Amino acid sequence: MTEVGPIGLRRTLLGALPLFMSLGFLMAGNGLTSTLLGFRSAIEGFTPSVTGIVLAAYYLGFFLGSLVAPSAIVRVGHIRVFAGLASLASCAVILHVVHAHPITWFLLRALSGLCTSGLYVVTEAWLNGATTNATRGGLLAGYMVVVTGGLAAGQLMFAITDPTGAVGFVAGSVLVSLAVVPVSLASVFAPEIPDPQPLSFRELVAAAPLAPVTGAVSGFTGAAMVGAGAIYASSAGLGQVATAMLLLSGLVGGLALQMPLGRWSDRTDRRRVILLAGVAGAVAAAGATFWGPDNHLLVVLFSLLAGGIAYPLYSLASAHLNDYLDSGRVVAAGARMILINAMGAVAGPVVGAVAIEALGPSALFVVLGISYFGVAVFAVMRIRLREPVAEEERATYLPVPLGTAPIAATLVTDYANELYPVTHGSIQRDDGRVEFVEQGSGRPVILLGNQGEGVRWDRALSALAAGGFRAIVLQFHSSDQTDSGRIRQLFSLLRELNLATAVFVGVGSDARFVSTFASKHPERTEFVVLIGPLDEEAPAPEGVPSLVLDEGLAPQTDPDGLADALAVFLRPGRIHLRVD
Repeated sequence: MTEVGPIGLRRTLLGALPLFMSLGFLMAGNGLTSTLLGFRSAIEGFTPSVTGIVLAAYYLGFFLGSLVAPSAIVRVGHIRVFAGLASLASCAVILHVVHAHPITWFLLRALSGLCTSGLYVVTEAWLNGATTNATRGGLLAGYMVVVTGGLAAGQLMFAITDPTGAVGFVAGSVLVSLAVVPVSLASVFAPEIPDPQPLSFRELVAAAPLAPVTGAVSGFTGAAMVGAGAIYASSAGLGQVATAMLLLSGLVGGLALQMPLGRWSDRTDRRRVILLAGVAGAVAAAGATFWGPDNHLLVVLFSLLAGGIAYPLYSLASAHLNDYLDSGRVVAAGARMILINAMGAVAGPVVGAVAIEALGPSALFVVLGISYFGVAVFAVMRIRLREPVAEEERATYLPVPLGTAPIAATLVTDYANELYPVTHGSIQRDDGRVEFVEQGSGRPVILLGNQGEGVRWDRALSALAAGGFRAIVLQFHSSDQTDSGRIRQLFSLLRELNLATAVFVGVGSDARFVSTFASKHPERTEFVVLIGPLDEEAPAPEGVPSLVLDEGLAPQTDPDGLADALAVFLRPGRIHLRVD
């Protein structure tokens, strides 16, 4: 028998470590490759405008991949999709050295973007299966650190890579290939990708016009800084170290600004925070325009804001939109916002590169400044036209990494009832009926607890569904309430739902019944979870993997903690030892 207390964030992060490792390799390979291509294109004789179009192909591929990847995962499975896309992405990186031509590089970058989008979908879906609502915020923070840290590592690797040879492309290819190893060996359950409620672009714009505008500008400025930033450095004659520091500064600034701006926006009119962010970005871009590119240190410092503002702007836009939507449409809105952000990202490198070619390197920051200033002006207009949302109706800010796939909208939301619809049913028998409520998909978990003892399963259902389980709550209405009678009723349910085996969770007096059922029918029992306090009549059954949880994890007390404990205990590949 295994006995545990509440399962915390630390164990959840440890469980997600293989997924974070894969994501870190992927982001490092992408960061290195994107900067290397921007710098190498000048060596190959590409004009800045051509280079901008080549780099924009990545975002075009990413946009298309975000539309097709979820359906591919449904057809062939997470691991196959991840392995296939990682192999294609790795090949695309290394093939850049075979034929350095704009058309070839355009096609390879589009392929890289499409593959990366699918890899994000798989990774983020698995992260969603590794957590519950209790630890989702902490896991998202770790996700942010890994995304930013991986990109930063790519920039640092570029600083010590010879851009004229093939070593950089080989290193990028190897990093992307390594991303498949941790995920392939991980034992985290990957839940199905749900279809969110539909939301048209017209409805989104009508709900909060500032949100899509800000989201598009965020994608535009972020991609312009990453894509055209390397062109800026090459045109200005910056060395490799200065180039790496320039692009790294935007990532550092974005990570540092996310939470302060977000927490402030939770306490005031979010549009005013967007206004301030736009003004700050425009001022920083003006400073980089005036003092750059000769003063490298000042340009890097101004880029902390000029590049970094793009990251919290997207999170602010998403939170602002959520202020005006009911919970059932938040996930669909998140997916739409990511697509809007991707559309802006496609234009960013092209416009930035064309401006550099026409007006010189500093034109990049002129483009950024105009974009930020436009957001600030539009925010002022919306503030004058509409009253702010009441504080009690304001959504909670969540930092969202730029350049992720639509499944990220699922990862950062807490709307399991909308993602996983609740189903009600009943089975009629001669001696009465069995009513059941189920939610979610995946491994079946049958929950038994007497409502007369204050046991409530409603919140636990949602938490378990979000954790990747098919949670089923039973209620017996029968004249025969003996153990043998209830066992017959339970078998009726298993037959009705076509369940050969299941995990059984018992709370209070039903812990004894669950233990009795498992002892008599171990062939139908995968695991037993008993929630205390237990008495001598409810011992853990012999021969069945068992978990005894502290009564503080009862469903009516801590449903998220209960779901988290089950996610850790029931994770595929976990070895269960009986300890008496």
